[in-house]
Amino acid sequence: MTMAMDIVSKDVNQDAIFTSAGQAVHVAYMITGQDAPQDAPLRKMLIRMLESAPHTGSEQREWLEQLRGAPSRRVNFAGLSPLEVRAQCALIVLAVRSKLPCTEMWALQARYGHTDMEDEDGERRFAFSAERIAAIKGLSDWLAPSFPAVRPFAVDCMIGKLYANHKKMEISFRELAGNFGGNHMTYARAYEKMRGRLRELEQLALDRLEPYLREQGVVGDFF
Repeated sequence: MTMAMDIVSKDVNQDAIFTSAGQAVHVAYMITGQDAPQDAPLRKMLIRMLESAPHTGSEQREWLEQLRGAPSRRVNFAGLSPLEVRAQCALIVLAVRSKLPCTEMWALQARYGHTDMEDEDGERRFAFSAERIAAIKGLSDWLAPSFPAVRPFAVDCMIGKLYANHKKMEISFRELAGNFGGNHMTYARAYEKMRGRLRELEQLALDRLEPYLREQGVVGDFF
């Protein structure tokens, strides 16, 4: 009887794509933030995106291996066309913008938003997209009163450092001290506190999104 109840209570959805809100939001921003190659099928497009991602975690590596042919219990793209996948990802991004308080929305946009790349004088440059810049500024205005010893523009830079996803976009604590005054350890300690606050905010946002995304059928257990 217990086994039967466990099976019934499990949220099984063979049509779901992702097994968690965090995974769904990450992939959704990655896909919607780039133009879909017209000459590439979905699998090739996703492999290209994951291979070019700057900081690949364990989940992303597993998705990449699945796309290359290894079985996965985390992502289910079976039977979907590229347009259908992008439509589902657009729904997820819209949920971030419409279902969350501003601070939680900013936290996810700052974490997962797109990084623009442009070539200038033969050198590739990296920059936050306008959406990520707006999110970082919103988070900075929210956090600044809690860090009176740090200048507001320095808070901007520190949050940018926290969310930088490419080495060329990072700034050191000594550089912050040189630009804004004070001891570099002041910035290092404030940075750790900011990181803790923002990680908590990101988790709140994902916990709030999870029931909605399950209700929409894009997140669920498909094994």
